[in-house]
Amino acid sequence: MQDRDSLKADERLALDLMAAIRADAETICAPQAVEMVSVTIDVSAAADADGPVELEAQVDRRTRTILFTGGLAKQNGVPVMKATAVYRILSD
Repeated sequence: MQDRDSLKADERLALDLMAAIRADAETICAPQAVEMVSVTIDVSAAADADGPVELEAQVDRRTRTILFTGGLAKQNGVPVMKATAVYRILSD
């Protein structure tokens, strides 16, 4: 695996956005664990490596066994990346 410092700004941003989405999913589904089933990342603008980033995670829908969620990364109020993810909610 590559060193995080060698990644491009948009690649680091994708990792940060997915970490924020997963943290939100784990909080919402606790004490049950989650396991990623699917993820899609759409880039709408180039990420500024030095600019501040605002990460937002949002659950779209939850069933007994599946969580549909996603998130948005913004710089200067402008969306630069969107991700959608599906997590399996593991039974105890």
